[in-house]
Amino acid sequence: MLNEYEAQRAGLAAMGERLHAELRAILAQAFVPVQFVSWRLKSPASLSHKLARPEKTYRQLWDVTDLVALRVATYFEDHLEQVSRLVEQHFRVDFMHSADKTKPAGYRSIHYVCAAGQGPHPDFRFELQLRTALQHAWAEVEHDLGYKVDDAVPEAIRRRFSRVAGLLEIADQEFVSIRRDLASSRELVRATLKKEGALPIDLVSLDALVREPEIERLDREVARALSADFSEQPFFPDYLVKLLRLAGLENTREVMAALEQQGPAVQGALPQYFEFARRSLSFAPESVAQVQRGYSLLFVALLSVIRGEALAISKAARLTRLYLETDFPGDERKAQRIAAELLSSLT
Repeated sequence: MLNEYEAQRAGLAAMGERLHAELRAILAQAFVPVQFVSWRLKSPASLSHKLARPEKTYRQLWDVTDLVALRVATYFEDHLEQVSRLVEQHFRVDFMHSADKTKPAGYRSIHYVCAAGQGPHPDFRFELQLRTALQHAWAEVEHDLGYKVDDAVPEAIRRRFSRVAGLLEIADQEFVSIRRDLASSRELVRATLKKEGALPIDLVSLDALVREPEIERLDREVARALSADFSEQPFFPDYLVKLLRLAGLENTREVMAALEQQGPAVQGALPQYFEFARRSLSFAPESVAQVQRGYSLLFVALLSVIRGEALAISKAARLTRLYLETDFPGDERKAQRIAAELLSSLT
């Protein structure tokens, strides 16, 4: 069988590549988020070890169902069912040899055995494993330790594995719960914005804020002014949250008020800003290929400081702190210089 396998390896590798590409395309078309999709060809050493095991006899090479094996790791446990449905819809599953392998000690993996259609042999089948990222981590650690967690392992070790398994199970469930709570929070933010309420600026409220029609309109105006495309991708949310807070815009109501006040001036300020950026930051407008959602709030934030009612010395101090905590951490002298040059350019 080993000689036959060596003769078939090139064809099996081509089959693995094809199945891998097909599976990736299926998942992409269904918009299922996954951590990775991988495949492997069984090594001759691993096959030799498997054929030598005393508890099972293989009549022919094609009785080995994992010569080609694919693996999918999802971020969330409830996405496993989505991937499973897609596998069952698009592949010829051998349910007699497939299983949802769940063990009390933590390892879980949905194992499908599938026929390939136009394979190297009518009896050829491949294996497809589905796990969450945490379940994959468990399996990799277990494999690296060199032991399967079963009755052959000392009881004290089994108990410790079980404790870790419980933590991973809770973590998987918590990640699903957190994702659902974040979705609920976004809906709450949108409802609050419609009522003109005030919510603290954070990643969740910003995600809803940058989808407001007024902000999208300004983003598209900036894109046209820069001859750039508009992108649905948010503009560096963590950076933008920090920038807005440092500009004194602490909540959604303050951002919308600043937008109303400074928004009309943004387009006119772009030439002066990019002249400053080219001179002081070595950043040219030609390098902006896409204007991402929320990008215009960068200019709203800067203009709300520069054209506010505070004294110039206070504006310089705020801009210095802004640059010190965003673009130039630890370099106060440079932050002061850049703040002064920006203030001079846009005043």
